[in-house]
Amino acid sequence: MAGTGTTTNYDVTHIQQGPGDLWIVGGGVADSPTPQLTLDPVGSLWTPDSTAYPSSVHLGAADGATTIAVTPKMEEIKIDQCDAPVGFFLQSLEMSLEVELKQLDPALIQNCAPFGAYAHQASPGYSQLTFGGLAGGSPTGLCVAFISNKRGASGKVVVAILFNAVGQLGLSTTVGRAKQSIYKAQFKGFADLTRTAGRQVGVIYETL
Repeated sequence: MAGTGTTTNYDVTHIQQGPGDLWIVGGGVADSPTPQLTLDPVGSLWTPDSTAYPSSVHLGAADGATTIAVTPKMEEIKIDQCDAPVGFFLQSLEMSLEVELKQLDPALIQNCAPFGAYAHQASPGYSQLTFGGLAGGSPTGLCVAFISNKRGASGKVVVAILFNAVGQLGLSTTVGRAKQSIYKAQFKGFADLTRTAGRQVGVIYETL
């Protein structure tokens, strides 16, 4: 007897393509059931609201795509009476943002290499990061957000946020006549135990 087939889901509006920007969000994102950013337009882009998130920092031009990763580590439950696992449990969870950045600016790099000491002077002008010695405790966690305009949907965005993240890779770059400066940045999120369970590390969302 003929029945009714299940509807397929080829919704190409949810296929994301296009550049995005990485931000350090000043003040972070409040703990709520919808931990989302207040955004305002700058030209065709959407950026963190300067009043809601003072001192936010744009990490500049990127070389290629940004990787958004949520990586669970699952542990199998096995018993001797069965040849297949009888269950699983979540042992750990990691969320990270990774991208190659191009602007070799110590003011920006200090966010990605948190064990450097940043200094700036207007006159005589310089901006520097110094390294070495005994680092004093853990680096300060940063709220890091990736914001990308949705393909074919004006005024809509795809966003990934790490509520409390630390740069992992330090600095490795090349400088030469035939090669542009590029350095890889990776931010890994850590659980913020002051936030509600289930939303302590980060969020990925799109506006509709």
